[in-house]
Amino acid sequence: MTASHALEGQSTDWLRDSEDLLVRFGLNDEDADARHRNRGAQAHMFTDARLPQLAPDRVFPNLVAVSRGAALSIQIRARSPGPLGFGFRIATGAEPVVDRLYAVQRDDPLGFRSVTVRRFQHEANLITVDLMRARLGHSHRLAALQQLWTCDIITWDVHQFLDPITAQVYTRNNRRFPPTPPAGRLDTRRGTALEAGGGAALQVNAGVVWADGSAEQTFERIQVQDEGDPDRDFFGRLRVHFFVVDPD
Repeated sequence: MTASHALEGQSTDWLRDSEDLLVRFGLNDEDADARHRNRGAQAHMFTDARLPQLAPDRVFPNLVAVSRGAALSIQIRARSPGPLGFGFRIATGAEPVVDRLYAVQRDDPLGFRSVTVRRFQHEANLITVDLMRARLGHSHRLAALQQLWTCDIITWDVHQFLDPITAQVYTRNNRRFPPTPPAGRLDTRRGTALEAGGGAALQVNAGVVWADGSAEQTFERIQVQDEGDPDRDFFGRLRVHFFVVDPD
């Protein structure tokens, strides 16, 4: 059995690309199958993380460490350049978890819109994390599994969309909601990997994003008629590496 590796880094309650994109990975407590999987599970987020015994010179800017098989909830908070909202993608190197979904609800007093994803967009499966080495075999080679070790969260601006329920078209000059008066600032907490591990360094191994189980989430339907190009016009991009926490 491959040994696990001690993790060092700054624990945080939000990962961020900039002041306009923040992402939180937590445990899914909404779907019945997820609640069953997540009994006793843990989830941690770190910035500037290292595995000093294995690769002391490598830094993981954004790292998520969770119990094996845990079902994730991914919350995205973004402040789009325009007044209508944003589109987003959550994609591994192999396939998207979410290809194109949108957050076009009213923004909060800080100018953020928030959306939470608990399933793959095109299959009603939970977003889980498994040990990379446990998936090695005839049908899953290392190069393919390494594409599932990371995911990118990308956000871009929405310029115009149709609400099919009201048949209203919304643009920069015809907003869905009036402007929200700005107020306050967003505070985030930080700590250390030792604090997250209860005084001992967390022991981790490489993980992969995996579709498994059953999710019940539904997504709002809109018809986007004009938007930024997610490959060129994104205003936020965040890459995350996944690890599995050693249960011992």
